[in-house]
Amino acid sequence: MSESRSSSGYHLATELVHIDSDAVKDNYNAASVPIYQTATFKQSQADGSGGEYDYSRSGNPTRTAVESHMAKIMKADRAFVVTTGMTALDVILRLVKTGQEIIAGDDLYGGTNRLLTYVSQYSGVKVHNV
Repeated sequence: MSESRSSSGYHLATELVHIDSDAVKDNYNAASVPIYQTATFKQSQADGSGGEYDYSRSGNPTRTAVESHMAKIMKADRAFVVTTGMTALDVILRLVKTGQEIIAGDDLYGGTNRLLTYVSQYSGVKVHNV
């Protein structure tokens, strides 16, 4: 059985390991995307308008590269990467509307189960634990 090719002509396995170098500006031309382990970035202006990144929680070059790569392999216009499970849950709960459904695992963290139970009772969102 052969693996299907993407619109770029590459097999999925190749797409998964090939990172677009245009996603992040790298002054040193690293062969792979560097992991930026800093909380803040230097700014050229005192008002914080001097750079693409200011604080890692709001964005950093590593996350930009991951988002770009995820969008590429999922054939999406954009991907959004968050740093914690609760942040992911917050994003989901802000997007889901009354009458829609959430499919969740049956072995979730207790706080997540309580929150999803609350949402299903008071927001008209059905939650399926599988």
